[in-house]
Amino acid sequence: MSGDSDIAAVRTFWNTEACGTHFVPQYADRRDFFRRYREFRYRTEWHIPAFAQFAAAAGKRVLEIGTGNGADGVMFAMQGASYTGVDLTPEAIESTREHFAAEGLAGEFRQGNAETLAFADGSFDIVYSFGVLHHTPRPAAAIAEVHRVLKPGGVARVMLYHRNSFNYHARILGYMRARTAWTALRRAGRWQADREGLHADAIAGVRGNASPEVWEIHYANFLREGWRYLSPERFVHHCTDGPECPYAFTYSRRDAGKLFSAFSSVRTSVAHLPLNKYPLVSRLPRAFEGWCAGKIGWHLLIEAVK
Repeated sequence: MSGDSDIAAVRTFWNTEACGTHFVPQYADRRDFFRRYREFRYRTEWHIPAFAQFAAAAGKRVLEIGTGNGADGVMFAMQGASYTGVDLTPEAIESTREHFAAEGLAGEFRQGNAETLAFADGSFDIVYSFGVLHHTPRPAAAIAEVHRVLKPGGVARVMLYHRNSFNYHARILGYMRARTAWTALRRAGRWQADREGLHADAIAGVRGNASPEVWEIHYANFLREGWRYLSPERFVHHCTDGPECPYAFTYSRRDAGKLFSAFSSVRTSVAHLPLNKYPLVSRLPRAFEGWCAGKIGWHLLIEAVK
C-alpha cells in the first residue's frame, strides 16, 4: 500500500465503530453509555487524567488528534478548554459530536488526516493524542504537523505504543505469535483450499483480541502473506487493536526522542500494565502495578514543548 490507499485502509478499519464502543455492552441510553465508558476508561487506564492534565487546559485552545468517542475531549471541555477534535473517520466525529451534545458542551469537530492537518501554523496551545498516531502510515509526518500547529511554548502530549514492554515481547511476539503459528500448522494440509475461499475485500471489523474470531482472521492473514506474516515488524500491526488493523507502530524512548527532535524539550514516561487481567496477580496493589508499568508498560507517554 502507498499514499491514499494507506490512509483509506486505516479509515476503513477504524470506521467500523467509534473507538471503545465494544467495552460497554449494556447501558440505559446514549448519555448513560458515554458516562459508563468514561468510568471504564479512567478506571482501567487510570494514568490518563494525570497525563492529559484536563484542568490545566482551562481557557486554552486544545486540539485532539483521534477523538475516539469523545471521552477525553469532553473532559477537556468540562474544564473550560476551547476544544477542537479531528479524526480520520466520520464514525468517530459523529460519536464525539453526540457525546458533547449529551453533556451540553460546545466543541469543533472535523474529519481529517493527521499527516496533513487543515489548521494554520501556531493555532493551538495544546495538542493531545492518546493512542492514535502510531496507527497512521507515516507517524513522523503526523508529529511534524503537531509541531507546526502548536504555538511557540505550546505542549504536545502524545501516547504511543511502547516496544520495550511486556505486551510487545511476551504477549504479542510470544503468546499471540505462537498461537497463530499453531493455528496455521494444524491446518497445513488445507492451506491451498482455504486460500481459494478467502474474500479479498471483506472486513469483519473485529476489535481487540478477546473474540475467538481473532484467530481465524490471523489465519486468513497468514494464508495471504505466508510465514513473513509472523515477522515482528509485520505481525505487531495486527495484534494491538484487532487483526485487521493496518498499522500499529511501536517505539522505544530513544525512538521517541528522535521522533520529537524538532521540539525544544521532550520528557517520556511509561505506563499501563493491567495486572487485573491476569488471575495470579490481579489482587496486587495498584502501587505495585504502577511500579511495574513504569518499567515495562505498554503506553509510552511523551510530553514535548515547542
